[in-house]
Amino acid sequence: MQILILDIIHGGIILGDALKGMGHTVDLVDVYRGDLSHPGSITCETAMSRRYDLLIHPVHLDPSYPVLRGLSCPAITHHEAVRWILGSGRETRPTGHEKTGISIEITGARGKTTTATALASLMDGYGILHTSRGIFRYPEEEKITRMSITPASLISVHALLSDTDWCITEISLGFTGLSDLAILTSDEDYRIASGRLSARTLKHLSALSCRKVLIAPGMTSEHDSVINAKDLTQVTGGICTYSYKDMEGSFENPLLTLEGYRTPLQLATAAALILGYRPDKLSNFASLPGRMKITSEEGRMIIDNASTGACLKTTLDAIALLRGTEDQITPFTLIIGQENRAVCENFSDNEIIAAIRKGRPATAILVAGDDRMNVDAISGACQEQAVPITTVNSITEGMQVAREKPASPIVVSVKTWR
Repeated sequence: MQILILDIIHGGIILGDALKGMGHTVDLVDVYRGDLSHPGSITCETAMSRRYDLLIHPVHLDPSYPVLRGLSCPAITHHEAVRWILGSGRETRPTGHEKTGISIEITGARGKTTTATALASLMDGYGILHTSRGIFRYPEEEKITRMSITPASLISVHALLSDTDWCITEISLGFTGLSDLAILTSDEDYRIASGRLSARTLKHLSALSCRKVLIAPGMTSEHDSVINAKDLTQVTGGICTYSYKDMEGSFENPLLTLEGYRTPLQLATAAALILGYRPDKLSNFASLPGRMKITSEEGRMIIDNASTGACLKTTLDAIALLRGTEDQITPFTLIIGQENRAVCENFSDNEIIAAIRKGRPATAILVAGDDRMNVDAISGACQEQAVPITTVNSITEGMQVAREKPASPIVVSVKTWR
């Protein structure tokens, strides 16, 4: 087939190489930068002048993009293309060489990395964990490399697996439907594709292609085989009690008192039970780097919530953690925002404004490294709340500004890759 792939910076090159290996002819369009340096890259105008049998595009692309509107061939998403590519590989396996390792896909606006890492800590045997922190080989927890969590990265991850290896992968903006278990970690909605599409709707629609779906407490799903983590687990304070089939018990972990960890640990517990593992070892699970980490610098407390999952709820969690360890009236500096466009699921203006209003920082530092951010709207909201605001381009720059202020605590809640 003659195939056109849109968006090379979010996995299009990996998709193209895989499809060329299957015997197809592939053209690529860099829809965000117009880069023509990669072999096979063409302009949007050239693509419009050619005929294709199939068009492949990312779910976050504006539906009004000229090529999407102008070409009449069938179109599928990057997620669906990965399902086709890897699924065709399964169909061509000779008898007796079927893959037997368990596979888990995890998506959601927040909690993906913590859920995935907690679940990986409970798995037996050999496997691969792929999150925004990197690709790790278990049980050694050896870091192999780091790749984005775009769906196309799953092709590279699968190339590392043997037939019996388990695989836990974090995927942005939906599922491919290839996994034995799909986990939806949160239900927050935000607009993507130039504000034309709902991220929540896309994730729930992609879940319909999955065999079995596990969802977080407080969520609902139309899936025929959905399991809610609240039906298997219950958290009171720092204790998680669980019951599923013939497995019952409980474990204690102080992280359960923080919402940013409570839901991921409940999901990991429920997933382990579904897969046949006891979750008791989660009592030893520690906070991840960049996930609500508390440090001290010259007597100044710093609560670091910067990660790909930073959002309104985790920001308020970080502030609540500060106020649980410091005098409630102690003024603090809030560094908030988004560092770059590499994070598809952006920290929305409304959530940033709500975090400032509810958190009541003494001063705010806005990391405006993403051109989707409305700096004027956020600055205006700060003025209404009498909160001084400074705009910077990175966390590093934000910390430099914060250190120049009086020695009050700092909360960092910036969406970024780490």
